[in-house]
Amino acid sequence: MQITCTENIGLFLDFDGTLVDFAQTPEGVYVPEELRQVLGALAVQLNGALALVSGRALDSLSGLINLPLTMAGSHGAEWRYGDGPVMHRDLESAEFVKIKAKLLEYAEDRGLIVEDKGHAIALHYRGKEHLREALDSYIDDQLSLGERTDMRVIKGNCVREIQPVGVDKGVAIAHFMSTSPFIGRQPVYIGDDTTDEDGFAWVNQNGGVSIKVGPGESCAGVRLCDTGEVLAFLQLQLKRLEDVNERAKSGVGVNR
Repeated sequence: MQITCTENIGLFLDFDGTLVDFAQTPEGVYVPEELRQVLGALAVQLNGALALVSGRALDSLSGLINLPLTMAGSHGAEWRYGDGPVMHRDLESAEFVKIKAKLLEYAEDRGLIVEDKGHAIALHYRGKEHLREALDSYIDDQLSLGERTDMRVIKGNCVREIQPVGVDKGVAIAHFMSTSPFIGRQPVYIGDDTTDEDGFAWVNQNGGVSIKVGPGESCAGVRLCDTGEVLAFLQLQLKRLEDVNERAKSGVGVNR
């Protein structure tokens, strides 16, 4: 696992498919205690320069991880620093509310799982993959969402998400990187899905390290196989940071 990063990194992590394996329902994912311990320890060693960047609503993400980490939810439409207050961009419009209502009705008629995030709406078809073509046809042809300039369709792993334009994971990372404690650090982003490509692209353009989990085309520069390799990578980075910080405390020179 030869991935070269400086010790002075800002670490950004997707959640589903990157840190945890997918489950039949969004709230059914399993978060190992070992993962929580590693994330908490990494945040300490990085002086807080670690953030989760997820398509999930912040309430869902926060409840599952159960740590006072900096995080962005709904692809960057909402965010918080540590255990501070939640901030968000109000992107909803009257037209988006109408589209959400139609999608909710469509999903209910077909038994799809829906996440109404306020800032976005996601329709999950995991376990009902045979409905994918019909769902895409409804979104693209009947609602003509692919032709709109005020909304975007995010095609993820067994999910279709509709969100007003204005935010994405690249925008979320850029926002964090412009503020303390991330400012001046090398950005490192790990993600697994099409929704992470915006984050990869921003990191690539700004001297960082982009890491794709799993197969599929990507602009990321590095690959990891699965969530197990991600955990192993995070453990290695934690050990490295602990060694570097311990040497710094003891007055031993550190080459960066």
